[in-house]
Amino acid sequence: MKRSLYLVIFLCAMAISSVASNQTLDSIRAALKSKPTFVLGFNNRLSYVGVESSRTSKIYIGLDYNRTMRFELAFNAMPKAAVETDYLVRGGTIVRTNQMSYLGFQAEYTFFRSRRWKLSIPVQVGIGTNHSTRRFNNDLQFTGKSVVLPIEPGVNALYYFYDWLGAKAGVGYRLTFGKSLTSLSGTYYNLGVAVIAGELYQRIKHKDRKIFEF
Repeated sequence: MKRSLYLVIFLCAMAISSVASNQTLDSIRAALKSKPTFVLGFNNRLSYVGVESSRTSKIYIGLDYNRTMRFELAFNAMPKAAVETDYLVRGGTIVRTNQMSYLGFQAEYTFFRSRRWKLSIPVQVGIGTNHSTRRFNNDLQFTGKSVVLPIEPGVNALYYFYDWLGAKAGVGYRLTFGKSLTSLSGTYYNLGVAVIAGELYQRIKHKDRKIFEF
């Protein structure tokens, strides 16, 4: 886990250092002056709660400015509760569960782009709730709900098959403030398919442009 955290910190630091310049700020200002395109999508992220991996699903809508800056409003949720099990030396087990859902706002800056590749830095900030339970030898001892404030910086890579379809991968770290700071903070990974709705719409709208043509 520590090695994964160090890798994420290194990747984020390298990406941030590459964009921390006046030239970057100028490119962001120029992008925000352009007409935005509508984006929507769905993806999954794998993160670690204790030693167990857990899935967080995300559905989002947003606006993309000149393929440089993107802003998204998203709903994030864990479809299944993350389970942590402690085996006591004197016998017995303690089972803890956490299941988080939250609204998130994400800003994403693209610091490298070629014909086929796109590298970007997303940062998502959210607010939501975590449902938690604690059982000792299958006897329910505690159940509760608490407010969580997750912050998720990362680095994403996207390979384009077409200008509206690609394969996406990313890595980052989720820092969750609140009572569940230790339980829900950790490295996350994502891998999936990206559909750029605005580009697809333009392809369908302009019939002279073939959908399956780069």
